[in-house]
Amino acid sequence: MVALTELLGAVVGWFARSRRRQIALLVLPLLVAVALTARGGGDSPEPRPTGVLAGGGADRSAANGADESGGQPGAGEPSATTVPATGLPATTGPAPGPSAPTRAAPPLPAGAVKVATSYAVTVNTHDARPGKDHGFLDSYLRARPYLTPQLFTVVTTPSRRGDVEWGQWQQAQATVTAQVQQVTLPDGAPLPTATAVYLQVQFRQVVTAHAAGASGGVQPGALTLVAARTGSGKWLVSQLLVST
Repeated sequence: MVALTELLGAVVGWFARSRRRQIALLVLPLLVAVALTARGGGDSPEPRPTGVLAGGGADRSAANGADESGGQPGAGEPSATTVPATGLPATTGPAPGPSAPTRAAPPLPAGAVKVATSYAVTVNTHDARPGKDHGFLDSYLRARPYLTPQLFTVVTTPSRRGDVEWGQWQQAQATVTAQVQQVTLPDGAPLPTATAVYLQVQFRQVVTAHAAGASGGVQPGALTLVAARTGSGKWLVSQLLVST
């Protein structure tokens, strides 16, 4: 302690011996203060990032909408955003490969196809010339060999179906012929059995006018029916399902 006091006294005496030393003693503390102030202003913290750089991680507290103390971020502080991942869109459907073979259409009984074709042609053929058919139902009367007795009774019951067409054909003195285009198994129908088969008959009607000034035309049609095999082995139309 004594040595420190003596050292301070010697320093003060050394500065006191010269006027320049006295001025330096007064200015030195001021220079030290300015230097410290300048150093403190240059060490300001870098601004905090407000988002996530591409390829970098996000600030957990900002991404969760809260600071490290568990509170919500300030109103003026933007929260960190997450860069969405990129990638190829997901594929849809099965992987490319050999396709499954298409199932061949089952064979249709020849007898069933024949009776369905004969029925379609007969009931859709008309002759409206004078002295020929008496009405629309005449064609159904001619179809008796192709129908079960029960169905024949149904289709020949008097009704007003076909009245509009028959009136037009009478006026044109027209003959109407039917041409079957194909006979197939209807979509969704049961497979053929030994005693019953579902059939769809597609055909077209050709109208030929014989009256002066009258015109004919062609109209497509289709019907879906069931052919049944009787005990004698003969195929007959037993049900009519759809007719267009």
